[in-house]
Amino acid sequence: MDGLDLDWFYLPLSTLELTYTLSIVFIAGVLRGLAGFGFSALCFFALAPVFSAQTIVPLMFAMEVMASVHLLPKVWRQIPWRWVAILCLGTLFGTPLGVVALQYWQSDLVRGLAGGGVLIACFALWRQWHFKAAETLIWLAMAGFVSGFVNGLASIGGLVVAVYMLSSNMPLTAMRAGLILFFLLTDVYGLFWLNGHNLISKDLPSLLLIMMPVMLIANQIGYKLFDRIDMAVMRKFTLGLLSGLAATAMYSAISQ
Repeated sequence: MDGLDLDWFYLPLSTLELTYTLSIVFIAGVLRGLAGFGFSALCFFALAPVFSAQTIVPLMFAMEVMASVHLLPKVWRQIPWRWVAILCLGTLFGTPLGVVALQYWQSDLVRGLAGGGVLIACFALWRQWHFKAAETLIWLAMAGFVSGFVNGLASIGGLVVAVYMLSSNMPLTAMRAGLILFFLLTDVYGLFWLNGHNLISKDLPSLLLIMMPVMLIANQIGYKLFDRIDMAVMRKFTLGLLSGLAATAMYSAISQ
């Protein structure tokens, strides 16, 4: 809040900005617990008017790690281990390149490119695209590479993997479990690279302290709703919301 500076604690937000931020975090947290993805993408675009891309990316990495730690014991038996292992192999090489790009690219350019990527992902999901070679080693590794690059650049690599998983015949339960573990491993790795390039904001601990309880509560609510909500309806709502935010991000970047 304005003027709040207690040695280690500083929150660079007005009361209105804080209320808006926590509302977005709650909505995104419910979606994350329900579908296994969408938290970072929704926050990245919806919070763009409040934070720079360089602030949002490490913040989302840290929050995704905590969300995965929270849910991982609940989905452990459903994890598609081969998928996760090969995707992570590709991510090892893609993430550093995305982090380097984050240092030098303008935030508006980052936002616009990320928005375009999300629109492409949403289009594929709307069309219920099926990729017969989705489980081959080469394509899995390539998907992991692209996801790692986009994740290091804009913290939305999960959408790439979600699109890829949905293009196969993977059950939603396995997909959600795989994404939860994937986020844990890749975001810890991403934080390592961000810290190595001095891209961790001094405001990160304060922002985490305020946002984390809201996100964890919402995460649990979303997890509980998984078996109670028509997933087709929820899927359409999520894709519509992400598509609108991505289009807004692209328009904002182009108009600068």
